[in-house]
This record gives sequence, C-alpha cells and structure tokens, in this order.
Amino acid sequence: MSNGLELQSNWDPLSETAMSEEITSATLKRQIKNIIKSYTGYFDPLSELIQNALDAVDERKRQNKDYTSKIWIEINLKDNYVCVTDNGIGFSREQFTTFLQPNVSFKGGGTRGDKGVGATYLAYGFNYLQIGTRTPQFSYVGDLEGGRQWVEDERNIVTRPRVVKSNPLHKAFDQVDRGSTFCLKFVGDHIRPRDLAWPNARNCEQWEVLLRIKTPLGGIYLDRGVPSTTCALKVIDSEGNVSEKTIEKCTYIYPHTVISTCVDVRKIMEAESQLAKKGKRTSRLPSHFQDLNGIYCYWNLGDETKTKEESLLSLDGNLRGLLLKHNVTAYGFFTYSTDIWNKYNDSVVGLRQGMRILKGGLQMATNGMPQGELILIPLLRNIGHQHVCHVIVHFSLADPDLGRKGFQPELEDLAKTIAVSIVEFFEGWKTQLKKKTGAPPQILQDKEIHAWKKETEEYEKKSPLLIKRKDVFLPTKEVSLTAAPQVEQDVVSLFNQLLAGGVIRGIKLMSASQHRKYDGLWKGYQKEPLEHYLYHKENNPLGVQTATPTVFESPPYVLEYKCSFDALLEEIEEGDKEESAIDLVVCWEMGRSWKKRYRITSLLHFSNLHHRDVHGITHLVQDSITGQYVFRVIVLKELIDYINDPDGVQNFQEKTYMTE
Repeated sequence: MSNGLELQSNWDPLSETAMSEEITSATLKRQIKNIIKSYTGYFDPLSELIQNALDAVDERKRQNKDYTSKIWIEINLKDNYVCVTDNGIGFSREQFTTFLQPNVSFKGGGTRGDKGVGATYLAYGFNYLQIGTRTPQFSYVGDLEGGRQWVEDERNIVTRPRVVKSNPLHKAFDQVDRGSTFCLKFVGDHIRPRDLAWPNARNCEQWEVLLRIKTPLGGIYLDRGVPSTTCALKVIDSEGNVSEKTIEKCTYIYPHTVISTCVDVRKIMEAESQLAKKGKRTSRLPSHFQDLNGIYCYWNLGDETKTKEESLLSLDGNLRGLLLKHNVTAYGFFTYSTDIWNKYNDSVVGLRQGMRILKGGLQMATNGMPQGELILIPLLRNIGHQHVCHVIVHFSLADPDLGRKGFQPELEDLAKTIAVSIVEFFEGWKTQLKKKTGAPPQILQDKEIHAWKKETEEYEKKSPLLIKRKDVFLPTKEVSLTAAPQVEQDVVSLFNQLLAGGVIRGIKLMSASQHRKYDGLWKGYQKEPLEHYLYHKENNPLGVQTATPTVFESPPYVLEYKCSFDALLEEIEEGDKEESAIDLVVCWEMGRSWKKRYRITSLLHFSNLHHRDVHGITHLVQDSITGQYVFRVIVLKELIDYINDPDGVQNFQEKTYMTE
C-alpha cells in the first residue's frame, strides 16, 4: 500500500530538484569554503590574478599572432589593493556570468589554470573583487562585495552577494581595446593576506623580484622561447609615492642572472674537452672558470632525442616514462655559500628582515610557472648542500592540487630524485667555486648598475636636453665621418650620426660613462607618427614588423661599444664584463670568435625580420649551448651594406649566421 512518499524507480541524486534551495545553498557554501581552505600562501591571490591575465593574452595570441600582448599590474600599499588588467581574449556574456562559480572553467588543457576554482577563491575568499571585461560584443564592470563574509556566516544572516555594476578602478583598463580587469581589496575579516605591505617591499624593483619568483609572472620556459608579453608594473607605497617599470621579459629570476661571476657547467666541460683534444691538462682551465660565485646548468629530460641529458644525471631508467610523459625540464644552480643568498636578499632586494625570497631548495613548476613553496632537497650525505643548491623541475601538463601547493606523489618523488642527482652532479664541479673565507660575497654588480640607471633617470628628468626649434635641423643625407671606423671612438661617432640622422630611429642615448664598467645607457622607444618605425623594404628597411605598432619607451639598458665584437668576447671570457648586464652592443664588425660561444640570428635576413623589436637592431645573440637570449647587437658595417643593397647582402647573412 503506497503512502505517497515512495521514490520513482530511478532518480538523479545530484539533480537540483533532489535538493531543497536551502540544502543547495548550504552545499554550495561548503564547497566554496573547502576551495578557500586549500589556498594558504601569501602570494596565492596575486598568483591567481596574474595567471588569469597571462592565460587570457596567450589565448588571444593563439587566435591572432600579430597582436601585442600586455598586462598591467598595480599594487597599492596605501589603500591595500592590487589590480591586474590584460588586453587578452576577454569574456563572452555567458562566460562572464558563470566563471565565478566553483569548477567552471573555459580554459583548455595546457593553460596555467583550468580547474575553475581560482576565480571562485578570489570572489569569495575576500570581501571585495571588481571584475570587468571588454570585447567587441560585450562589456561590463562590476563589484562583488562581502564574499568572504557570506562564506563565514554560519547563522545564514548575510545575504549571498551579487555583482553590482560600477566604474573600473584600474585606469589601465581604459587603454585596452579588448581584455579583462580584476581588482582585489584586502579588507574585512578572515582573509589572507591581510596586508600587502607585509614583505616590506616598497617599490616596483622589489615587487618585480617578488612577482617573478613567487607568481606566474616569473615564467619558466626551459625548453622554449619566452613569450613576448610585457608587464607594466606600478607600485604606490604607503606614503603615496609612485614607482613604475616595464618588465619586458616575464620570466623567473634564475639565480645566475642576478648573481655575478657564474658559469654554465657545460661551458666548463666544453673547455676541458678542448684542452684534452690539444693534449693539455684539463686542470689548466682559463681564469674565468675559477673562483666562481656559482655554477648552473639546464636539462631537457623529456626530449626523447636527448638521452645525453639523462646521462649527465644519475637517473634510473625506470623513470623514462614519466620524464617523457611530462616533458620534464630542469635547472640547477650551485653556490659556494649560503652567504650568497643572504647578500642577495638583504643587500640587493632589501625585503623584511630574515625574508629569503631566493634560496636553496627544490622549486616544482608546471605549465610555465612555479607552484608551491620550496621543498627541502632530500640528501643523505653532504646535507649542507641542500641549502646552497637551487633546483627547478618543470612538468608539462601536471596537475597540482587546488591550492597550488602540491603535485601527485609520484611527480614530487621524481622531482626530488632529479634534484638529488643535480646536487650530486654539481659536487663534481665545486672546485671551480670560491672558497669560504669569511669575507662578504661580491655579487653587487647588478645593484650598482641599477643605481646607475636610477641616477641617470633622475638626472634626465631634472636636466632634459631639448632643442625646440625644428627649422635648425637640416638633413644632409650623408655621414660626416669620411672613412670606415678603425677604433672604438670612431664607432661611437658613427653610431651617434646614424641616430641624429634618423637612420636608426628606435634608440635614445641616456648616458655615456668613462668611469663605470660599461659604456653607457640607452632606451628603446616609439612615438608618433608610428609609421616611421614600420618596416618597408625600400623606404624603411631597418623598421619593425608589427600589425599594431604602439607608442612606448623602455626602461634604461646597458650599452657597450666595440670596434670588433671579438674584443667584447675577450673581456667577457676574462671576467672583466658580465654578458648578463649588457643589453645592446654596437660594433663595426662581428669578427670571428663569436662562433665558439654564441649563436646569432641575423635580422638583416628577410626571413628573420619579425624578430626585430627595436628599430635599427641588426642581430640577436643567443648562448650556443642553452639557446638563451643574451643581448641585441648593431653591426654598423653590415647595417650600412644592408641599407645600401638589402637584396645583395642576403647571401652573406645566410652563409655567415644561418649555415651550421
């Protein structure tokens, strides 16, 4: 006999009709609370904001390779909020009204985040989130307030918050033709972090270090080129003072790039091999391979064609499947003392007392970004080396947990095994490092260069060189130097004439210096009319190829002059100059020695024109072993030959730089 309460023969326990509205709301709140609990780090909100922006510009780049990708980050310590805006793909109406819900994602595999929990965490882990989007079909900006207050309300007094239309807080959003903006205020109870000022980072230089080491802004691209996305960073300190910087390469800060006197171990191995071929003792290495602050190396363990990569490390062959499946790449840096980390963190970066933003340990990474905190390298012997070796192990298409903290156990075990093998590998080369003497480590070259740049920028603002009358400039359409350069000063003179005459249009000179280690500072720029910078084979052969030119002015860069590029290479090998400090080399000729250290991309060859990012640059230099970009070059002799006869130099450029 039926009592009217019997179930149908089949039913869906997860259907909305199976639950009352009260149960559904409670379940949703519990689900959101569990998501929030999985995020425990100070940098988690910043990471989620930046990750979303980078994914958005990458998606637009996939659809339009000619577009220029950019993100804007504003950190306001006075009012305790952070804004991130991008000129990426943007949201459709349907996406925009649903993306804050748990487990809703519109991203495909291979993106930095596709779980659909990051936006939920930002909306309901805090009490103020502004969201905005602009596309040709749809635009909207709105505020969601009291999200965390609602989640923590166990008495169900607080009404579930709604998005309310508002005006964009981040002024950068006014500049984008398409994209999104997110602004997060750190207000109210139960939130983490409560105060953006906690690390004691007060300006954009300090925040750049934090963001490039602890968030996806520090991209890890060990097996591919660095994306062309730039970041405009703005920091407002607690007193209202503003500092701004354009970050042109959104990459991780690898220790060897900020610590001077470091060498790639493969270069030491190559030098030893050359000595052995000549019958000389391998202990007679050149002086620039001795008394180093650090040694480093890259490995591409997931490339099936590079079994040699594994042979450098003591890895079990049974790991091969995981290495290939996740295309594992790795980086290691080994220094002689933890004093190096102390010096960098305290003297160069200058964060809160005792904060170690860069130090020894294992950093796991996936999909181009660091994930989680450093892990102790599990050494069984020479335990102190845990603290002097910094290792990154990157997995493609791995699946870290919701809160960005951990990976599957087998991947974490593999990363630890790789890290141990890297430490053991470096132990065989530690004789090339400095010996601990108790003297303070010398790693301040980059600090001195930074101070030089800031000093020059301030002087430029106070004492600009302006000639307002345009009628005094009479183009002579010829150079006043009568013969080819023979010494470095001739190169300086000719280069300045080419700038003043408008042959090279993308470079401003800021400073020349005889008392410093390097020759000068320069800026890249473009201003109206922008067509003056665009490539045209007949009218502007040194121009840049881009569909959407923009007005810009870069931060200061270091400039070196040489009559022959060989002379600079000699100074680098002798340790007199650091290649990592130099951004542009202007020389008369390339010489012959570059082949033993570098690979060069000729921007004077028609097939490579798209690589030129600043008007007038003739070549890009890369490390021949790692493939990493080193600096730009302007070879004046080849530039003049090219502008005289672009077609006529193609064979020379191909034979010289493109034929192995």
